[in-house]
Amino acid sequence: MLEEIKNIDTKNPVEKLLNSILDTAFNGIMTFKSVRDKKGKIVNFEWLFVNDIAEKIVGLSKDSLIGEKMLDKLPGNEESGLFDKYVQVVETGISNEFEQYYSQDNIESWFKIAAVKLADGFTVTFQDITDLKTAILKAENRENKYQKLFEESIDPIFVVSSSYKIEDANTSLETQFLYPWNELDGRNLVDLFKDKSQYGRFIAMLEKDGRIDEEEVVLVTKTQKAKICLINCVPLVDEENLATHYIGVIRDITRRKQADRELMLAEKLSMTGKLARTIAHEVRNPLTNLSLALEQLKDEIPEEVEDADLYFSIIKRNSERIGKLISDLLNSSKPKELNLVAQPFNIQVQSAIKLVKDRIKLQNIKLEEEYADNLPDIPLDKDQIQVAFLNLFINAIEATKPDLGILKVKTSLNDDLINLWVEDNGKGISEKNMGKLFEPFFTSKKEGTGLGLTTVQNIIHSHRGQITAKSETGVGTTFELKFLLPNKE
Repeated sequence: MLEEIKNIDTKNPVEKLLNSILDTAFNGIMTFKSVRDKKGKIVNFEWLFVNDIAEKIVGLSKDSLIGEKMLDKLPGNEESGLFDKYVQVVETGISNEFEQYYSQDNIESWFKIAAVKLADGFTVTFQDITDLKTAILKAENRENKYQKLFEESIDPIFVVSSSYKIEDANTSLETQFLYPWNELDGRNLVDLFKDKSQYGRFIAMLEKDGRIDEEEVVLVTKTQKAKICLINCVPLVDEENLATHYIGVIRDITRRKQADRELMLAEKLSMTGKLARTIAHEVRNPLTNLSLALEQLKDEIPEEVEDADLYFSIIKRNSERIGKLISDLLNSSKPKELNLVAQPFNIQVQSAIKLVKDRIKLQNIKLEEEYADNLPDIPLDKDQIQVAFLNLFINAIEATKPDLGILKVKTSLNDDLINLWVEDNGKGISEKNMGKLFEPFFTSKKEGTGLGLTTVQNIIHSHRGQITAKSETGVGTTFELKFLLPNKE
C-alpha cells in the first residue's frame, strides 16, 4: 500500500508538470485514440488531451471534449479531409505536416498542422497562421499585379544588378530593341547607350542621387538604330537599405522629338514666308524702278564715257541676283502646289542622276547605285521631286573630294514606306550644325544662299514624306527620305 501511495505521489507532480508545459505551448495540441469498428477499421477518434491554446482555437472547453468523439464535436474534420489524413498517419505510422484552410464548425482559419502517431492514435499540433497566410497571399497578389504590369507595359522595363548587368526585362524591351532574352540576360546596360560617355554620366548621377528622373538619353537597338528616350531609374533595396538592384523604365520619345522639330520648322517656315513676302513687296518695287532707271540711264550716257558699260553690267548683274534671291526665298518658304501623278519612283531618281552625270565625271567620283525592284508606283510631282533630288545629289558631289569621292544612292521598300538613301564620303557636318541643317539661310558654302535644303524639305513634306540626315565629320553624310505608300496614308 505504501508503495502505491508513493507511485501516486510521484506520478501526479509529473503529470501536472507535463500538462503545465503543454498548456503554455504556443501551438494547439490535442491527443486522440482510435475508435475502431468490429472489423478493426478506424471510424472515429476520441479526445485524450487538449491544451489551453487548442481549447481557445476550436472554441470548446477541455471538459466538453475529452472523452468525446472527434466527428461528433467537430464533424467538419471529415468534410475537410482532415479525418482521412489522421487515419493515414495512424495506419502507416508516417508523420504528416501540411497547411490547410478550415472553414467548418464556426472556424474559418488557415492552420499549419503536424500529426504524429502515438500508440493506437495520434497527437496533432496546429498553429493558426491566418494572419501570416493572408499577408503572404496579399504579397503574392501584389507581386502578380506588379508582374503583370511589368510584362504588359508598353514602355520597356529592365532590372539590373548593382554592377549594371541586366537580370530581367519585359517583352517591350525585347521587341523595341530587337534583342531576344538570351542575348539580354547578363548584358551590361552600357550596350544600350549610343554614347558611352553619356552612359558614364548616367551612372554617376544614379550613384550620386540614388535615382534618375526623366533623363533624356540616346539609346540604340541591336541594329544600332538610335532612339531618343527618357529613363526613370530607382534602386531596389534589401533589408539593410542597401541598393542591390535597380529598376528602370524607358520611354521612346523619338517620334515626339521629330514631331516637335517638324512643328518648329513649320513655324520657322511660316515666319520666313511672312518675312519673304514683306521683303519681296518692299524690295521688288524699288528694284524694278532701279532696273528701269538703269536702262534709261544707259540711253542717256554718251558712248565716250569710259567704263560706263562695266558699271552698268555690275549694277544689272547684282540687281538680277537680288531678284533671284527673293524668288528663291519665296519658293522655299511657301507650301508647294503639286501636280501629283502615279509613277515609278526609281525612274525619277535615275532621271535626276542623269542630270548630274557630267559633274560626277568631271570630279571623277565613284557612283554606286542600288535600286529595289519591287517598288510600287506612287504619286509624285515630277518637276518638284526632281528639284529635291538634284539638290541632294549636287550637295553630295560638292561635299566630296575629286578623284576620292563616292556617291551612294539606294532605294528600298520597308513595310509601308519607300526609302531613298543618298550617301557621300565627304567632309561631313559637325554635330553643332546638324540641328540647323534645314533652317533657311544656313549654309557652309561661300556662294550658297542657305535655301537649298529648306526647299528640299518643303518639297518632301508636300509629298507627305520625311527627310532626315546623319553625319560624321571627316566620314560623310547620309540623307534618308521616306515616302508613305498611297493606300497607307
